[in-house]
Amino acid sequence: MSKVYVYTRNSNAEAFEKGSSRETQIKKCRNYASIKDLIVDEVIEEQCSGQIPFERREKAYELLRKLKTNDHIICSHLDRFCRNTLSLLQTIQKFKKKKIYLHFVDLNCETTGSDAIGNVFLTMLSCFAQFQAEQTSQKIKSYKERMKTENKFSGGKMTFGYDKDENGFFVPVEKEQEIIREMVLMRKKGKSYRTISSEISKSTRKKFPLSWTHKIIQRELQGVA
Repeated sequence: MSKVYVYTRNSNAEAFEKGSSRETQIKKCRNYASIKDLIVDEVIEEQCSGQIPFERREKAYELLRKLKTNDHIICSHLDRFCRNTLSLLQTIQKFKKKKIYLHFVDLNCETTGSDAIGNVFLTMLSCFAQFQAEQTSQKIKSYKERMKTENKFSGGKMTFGYDKDENGFFVPVEKEQEIIREMVLMRKKGKSYRTISSEISKSTRKKFPLSWTHKIIQRELQGVA
């Protein structure tokens, strides 16, 4: 037999203790359930930030473990459930596959079904998720470009020949700089990248792949750290 769960969330500890917000959420959800001819079996009350993915919340995780096919979750507002569009879209897709129904009172619809309103919501959500992903990608790209301009470490694998100081600025590592200078000198003398790769690997007893050797030398010749 299917069950109906009401999920409430409040990020403010004081408001959560007073119960004002959660009581309002529960009341709205119960009214919605009555209109939809659903009987609420259990109320889940959560106190955490909306930025935390649904499946990583303590009470939400417990709820996910209880859910069975044809169960319902009713939430008063979209932001009570999730604030990350992509995460919400992924959760809804999982619910659709498992035939679990997710309702939002503020949207007055069940988002995981095949009705017109649910399909429109899912289409809009997909568009917003793509937009959000593109925005995030652009922000990361801009951040890395700015860090590169300021000669700061922007994450990932550390650049050979350099370390970073406490402020994130690149600082030369003399032992590695000596190897780089030798590689550049060999190249200026006309040696091939393959030869340089082989000889440096032997002298340092450290593997220098051809592609890496080429990248390091080109970086130095172009004056880019």
